[in-house]
Amino acid sequence: MEIRKVQVTGGSSFVITLPKEWAKSIDLKKNDPLGLIPRPDGSLIITPPSRWENTSSNKVFDVTGEEDPVFLYRKMVGAYIAGFSFIEVRSKGRMPSSVREVVSTLTQIAIGLEILEESDEHIILKDLIDPTEMKFNKSVDRMRVLVRNMLSDSLQALEEGDRELLQDVIDRDRDIDRLEWLISRQSNMAQRDSIVSRKIGMPQMEITANFTVGRILERVGDHAVHIAKNSTQLIEMGVTSDVVAEIRRGGNMAIGLLSSAVDSWFNRDLELANETINKVRELVTICREINRMAQQHDVEESISISLIAGSIRRTGEYSTDLAELVINTMMD
Repeated sequence: MEIRKVQVTGGSSFVITLPKEWAKSIDLKKNDPLGLIPRPDGSLIITPPSRWENTSSNKVFDVTGEEDPVFLYRKMVGAYIAGFSFIEVRSKGRMPSSVREVVSTLTQIAIGLEILEESDEHIILKDLIDPTEMKFNKSVDRMRVLVRNMLSDSLQALEEGDRELLQDVIDRDRDIDRLEWLISRQSNMAQRDSIVSRKIGMPQMEITANFTVGRILERVGDHAVHIAKNSTQLIEMGVTSDVVAEIRRGGNMAIGLLSSAVDSWFNRDLELANETINKVRELVTICREINRMAQQHDVEESISISLIAGSIRRTGEYSTDLAELVINTMMD
């Protein structure tokens, strides 16, 4: 880090010289404008025109020859989450149908990503959403509602033997992924570009915390899917009502803990966060009882029951993680 002294000109203007090598590296000339961004921590960011006049970025994938569709899908998801404005898929010759299926699947899940241009040899995707217009709190709140309903519906479906509702819960996981990708994308863009961070109007620490909340809720959504899948097997095997009742009791408590943890996040409620952490011990006791009951059943039933108990417990533990995040972020 270079240290430079501040000078005062005209009795009121504070002046500091810029590093010569930096000015050359961005081809800075006399009278060129520079962006000045004050930060909450007292620092000041100086940005060249190229940073705030054009923030678009491109990512190109060449799929000529053999390309594993699953790997391509993962890379394209990564490019979307990384914050690229344009994603292009190229092929020397006619593009395989498997690649087009990957592109179609991605556009159906990724929020704001649409096909801008398409031919036999290339496809260009463009993100049509301004990341600064999508508020973190709204995305997190939507995830909270979706996850809570997935957990609740899984428990209800197990109790009523409703396989269709369980499949619906599994299908809803895509909606959770869409929102978690969007939050991750916004977070990555804000970390890389101070202009985006400033437009969002949120300190970097809070942006990172919202990213963590999104990841926690996405993980809980995965456990709701695990509960639904294992509940389907239990319905087919005819699990006893006493086990279902205990699962329902533990699941309801897990839902309550998750709701309390998210409420403590939105309200910045330290007391509620602390209460949530303390109550998780009771949930652990219930899950141990479910596992004890599982041992009295056949092997396949026992495995499914234990897996459901594990997902209920993990939901409570993720609620603890969220409550601890509330306490940690408020200690500034």
